[in-house]
Amino acid sequence: MGKLASIVETISSDNFGNYIDSLKYEVQEAYLESDAPWIVCFSGGKDSTAVVQLIFYALSELGEEDLTKEIHVLSNDTLVENPAISKYLDEQLEKIRLCGQGKLYKHNPSLFSVEKVQPEMRDRFWVNLIGKGYPAPNRWFRWCTERLKINPTSKYIHDSLEKHEKVIIVLGTRKAESANRAVSMRNYGSSGRFRNHTSPNALVYTPIADMSNDDVWAYILFNPSPWGSNNIDLLEIYGHACTSGECPFVIETGTQSCGKSRFGCWVCTVVDRDRSMENFVNNGAKWMEGLLDFRNWIYEIRQEDSQYIPPKLAGKVKFGPFLLRVREEMLEKLLQLQDKIGLELISKEELSVTQGLLEEDKKARSIDGMKRYIFETGKGMRFAVVSDCNMAEIKRERLGPIRLKSIKLIRSEKVTNKYEKSKRVMYYKVNQ
Repeated sequence: MGKLASIVETISSDNFGNYIDSLKYEVQEAYLESDAPWIVCFSGGKDSTAVVQLIFYALSELGEEDLTKEIHVLSNDTLVENPAISKYLDEQLEKIRLCGQGKLYKHNPSLFSVEKVQPEMRDRFWVNLIGKGYPAPNRWFRWCTERLKINPTSKYIHDSLEKHEKVIIVLGTRKAESANRAVSMRNYGSSGRFRNHTSPNALVYTPIADMSNDDVWAYILFNPSPWGSNNIDLLEIYGHACTSGECPFVIETGTQSCGKSRFGCWVCTVVDRDRSMENFVNNGAKWMEGLLDFRNWIYEIRQEDSQYIPPKLAGKVKFGPFLLRVREEMLEKLLQLQDKIGLELISKEELSVTQGLLEEDKKARSIDGMKRYIFETGKGMRFAVVSDCNMAEIKRERLGPIRLKSIKLIRSEKVTNKYEKSKRVMYYKVNQ
């Protein structure tokens, strides 16, 4: 059975209409249960679209006298989203805002708001990758999730809790999405239809938790969007980009971000291949080829086994940040790509901060290229660093487990030209 046929069969079921009616009734009960504002997390994907659509339909059946508490539709902008998805999301947010304030809450528009949060400057992707030299994220060092997704959303929730005694966070997560997601949803204690969030006085509500994939598509394709969008457009985006789903709206460290499900950041190196962007390119979005090539390049230079390691050091070497010269090359390529495709990939403010961090590190650059630096920690341990700059003279706090503020340089020495192909700083413990 084809996908569309499966969805049609779902919507044709005698029980499906009753099921949706029961969900709307449950949403109404949940809304009326307390005065706590709702923070409805919206990523633009099918699941969050289904949740917001369900809420609109459910609340539109209540009287104005019952619609007395705040609804916040919250979106998270990592600033490195796939440009095609980002454009679609912005269009949806504006339509939702207009419909929410002009129709659903027309009696009191101030109770309905649409917000888009962004990471703090110090947490942004290019500031960390190029400015500080962080290695591109992988499944073992996924530094991006907390900085780009969890922190901005947590701050919004925290700020909301300062104004209200309690908030309800509404998510589009579903048990059927994956076994890991189902376990994550069960790992927090429940309070009736709500479960506890990691933030005190915040509860999580997942109204479509028991929906199947076909249920979601059937609901949003065969029920008109309350804010006037055509959900066929969303289906086409999935057809162009996705084979397995989209990145969830991440609000807790217990929720996996993306993984094998790729519908998010165009620079994601957590997965081996970005099949989402590959599909976009193969389906006609040729302008994304440059994005895909750049992403693949930073993935390749992040791989530790691409560097020269003397046989006697095999198994002893650890890898740190990108070398200074690699970070400079990365920024140059990024700016060239930005000019070529005519889209802002790094803002002027973020570029200024990133360049400032690079300029500061250039003060510690070795004029002889790659060198081996021997350092000693305050506890007397000695270690070698193979790099193109003196790590003791930069502002970075640590190199792996080693705190750089407490080290002193013992000596430096030239290294073989084979190290010139290296992409990342290497370090290892040395004998006294």
